[in-house]
Amino acid sequence: MAPSDAEVRRELREIRAMPYGSARTAAAEVIVRRIDAEGPQERLAEALLDLVEAYSFTGQGHRSFVAFARLLRLWDSQPEVFDESDEHNLFWEFKWVAGDLPDFPEITREQADAFLADMRRRFDLAGKGSGSVLGSRFRWAWHSGDPSMEAARLAWLALPKDDMDSCAACRIGHQVDYLTETGRFEEAIELGLTQHSSCNLEPTRTLHALALAHLNVGADGPALAAYRRALATLDTSDSDYAPARGQGFEMVARGGHVERALRFLREDHPELLEGASTPLFRLRFLLGVLAGLSANLDHSDLPTGLRSPDAPTLGQLHAWVHEQTAELAGRFDARGGSDYYARLLDRSLAATRTPVPLDFDISAMASLGPQPGAGDPTHQPDADPAPAALGADGVAAALTIAERHARARSYPEAAAAYLRAAEVATAAGLLEHAGMAWAESAQCAAQVGDEVTAHARYAAALPLLRAADGDPGAMAQILAAWAPVAAGLGDTDALMTHLDTLLSSDGSHEALLDSDLEERQRRQSENLQASLLETWARVVASRSPGVDGQIDGQVAGQSARDAADAATRAGELFAQVGRIGSAAQAFWLAGQILREDGDIDGAVLALESAYEGLTIARDAANRARAASDLIDVLRATGQHDRADQVIATLTSGS
Repeated sequence: MAPSDAEVRRELREIRAMPYGSARTAAAEVIVRRIDAEGPQERLAEALLDLVEAYSFTGQGHRSFVAFARLLRLWDSQPEVFDESDEHNLFWEFKWVAGDLPDFPEITREQADAFLADMRRRFDLAGKGSGSVLGSRFRWAWHSGDPSMEAARLAWLALPKDDMDSCAACRIGHQVDYLTETGRFEEAIELGLTQHSSCNLEPTRTLHALALAHLNVGADGPALAAYRRALATLDTSDSDYAPARGQGFEMVARGGHVERALRFLREDHPELLEGASTPLFRLRFLLGVLAGLSANLDHSDLPTGLRSPDAPTLGQLHAWVHEQTAELAGRFDARGGSDYYARLLDRSLAATRTPVPLDFDISAMASLGPQPGAGDPTHQPDADPAPAALGADGVAAALTIAERHARARSYPEAAAAYLRAAEVATAAGLLEHAGMAWAESAQCAAQVGDEVTAHARYAAALPLLRAADGDPGAMAQILAAWAPVAAGLGDTDALMTHLDTLLSSDGSHEALLDSDLEERQRRQSENLQASLLETWARVVASRSPGVDGQIDGQVAGQSARDAADAATRAGELFAQVGRIGSAAQAFWLAGQILREDGDIDGAVLALESAYEGLTIARDAANRARAASDLIDVLRATGQHDRADQVIATLTSGS
C-alpha cells in the first residue's frame, strides 16, 4: 500500500533532523525513489530539495547538479507541486549549486556561464533579487582565476542586500577569504574586524583568514588571538573547512611551530591531504600546507608521524604535497585559461617563517585583543582574591571570575583565571577544588590549541585529586578529556598510569548489610570501570607517534584488538548498569577500531550493536552518524543488500 501524505511528511521531517552524512543522504535518495514509484507526487519537490541539501553538505556537489537539474525540470513542467516553502527553497538552493560550479575543474567556463545565465533569467522571472546571482558570479570569477573577479565583487556589493543573498556573516566571510588569498591583507583585516555575525560557517572561516592576514603584516598578537578564536568556534558538522584548515596550518607552521602544525594535521584532519569535500577545497588546503612546509625545509628530516601518504619526513611530505598541488593547480588553470593557481603555488613555495616564533604558550600570556570594557573608564579589571579571602569564599570568588571568562569563550583568560583559582584553593588546603581548577584550566588551553600547556595542567590535576581522595567519577571524566591531548603529543605514560591505577583499584568492595546500598555501589563500580575502559581503548587505538616518530611506551605494547576488546567490555558494562546510550557509544568505538584494523565482520557486528543501542536510547543524531559508518562499511565491502536494510530502518523507528 502506498504511504499516506502524512507518513511521507513525517519521514521527510525525520530525514531533515539527521546530521549530514551517508545515512541522511541514503535516506533522502530512498524516499525520492519511493515517491517516484508510489507517490504522493505532491511531496516530490520537497524530497528532491532535501536530497540536494544532503549532497551539498557532504561534498557531493557533482550529484547535487543532477538532482537540481531534475528539480528545475519539475518546476518548469509541474509548478503546482511546489508550495510556497518549496519555491523559496528552490531559489535558496540555487546559490548552493551555483557555488559548487568552480569547485570541479571538469565544469567548463561555457557550462558555468550557461548555468549562471539561466539562474539570472529564472530569478528575474520570479521577481527575486539579484544578490545571490551576482554573488555566485563573483565566486565563479574568483575561483576560476578570471581577471574580472574584482569587478564581479564590486558589482555584487553595489546591489542592496535581498532575502536571497548570502547572510551577513557569509557576505563578510567570502570577502575576507578572497582578500587574504589575493594578498590584500590590510583590506582583509579591516573588513574581518567588522565580523560580528554568525552562521553555520561563520565566524570560523573569517577568523582563519584573518589570522593569516595578520601574520602576513607582522601583527603576531592579533594573529594568535584570531587563530585561537577560530579554533574555539570550529564545528565541522556542516563543512570540512579544508581551505580554513590549510590557512591554519600555514599560520602555525610559518609562525615557527611546524611540529605543532604537523601534530594538528596528523590528529585532526590527515584525510584532507588525499581528498577534501571538493577538488577546489583540496587544492586550497594543499596550498596552505605547502606554504607551511616550504617555510620549514631546514627541518626536512623532521618526522611527520603520518600513516598516509607515505611521507615519513617533512622533506618527503613537501615533495608529495608539491606534486599533488601542481597537478591540481594545472587542471584548474587549464579550465580557467589563466595562471592564477600557478601564481598561488609559487607564493606557497616561497613562503618563509616569521622572524620570531609566535608565542602559543598561554601559561604566561597576557590578554590579546580588545576585551569587554576596553576603553571604558568605568570597567574594573578582575581583582585577585585578597589573601584574607583565602578559603572557601576565596576559591568561590576566583572560580566565578574563571567561569565568566569561559562562558564568554575567552579561553586564554579563563585558563589563567582557573589557574589562579587552583593556587587559591591549594593555599587554602582545598586540594580537590585545586585539582578540578587545574583540569578546567587545561581544558581551556586545549580549546585554543595550546596542547602542551593543556597536557601539563591535566597532569597536575590528577595527583591533587588523588591526594584529596577525590571522586573517582570526576577523575575518569578528566582522564577522558586528557586522553586526546596526551595521544596527540605522543606522551601517554602518565595518563596510562592513572588509568591503570584506577582500573586496578576499582571493582572490589566489602559486602554490606544493606543489599540496596551494595547494589548501588556495584553499579557505580561497573559504571566507573566502563568509563575507564573506554578511555583506555581510545588511547591505545590512537597509537599516535610522537615528534620522534615513535609510539609512546605503554601504548606500544598494546594492539588494536586490545583496544577493541576494551571498548566492547566497556559497552557491556554500560549496558549492565542501564546506560544504553553510553553502551552504544562504546560499541561504536569498537566498530571504528575494528574497521581501521581490517576486521570487517567484527566492525559490522559492533556497529550494528551501536546502531541498535542508539535507537533504543532515542539518540537520533548519533543514531544517524553510527548508521552512516555502518552503511559505509557495508557498501565498501559489497554488502549492498544489508546496507539497504539499514537504510530502510532509518525513518521507520525500528
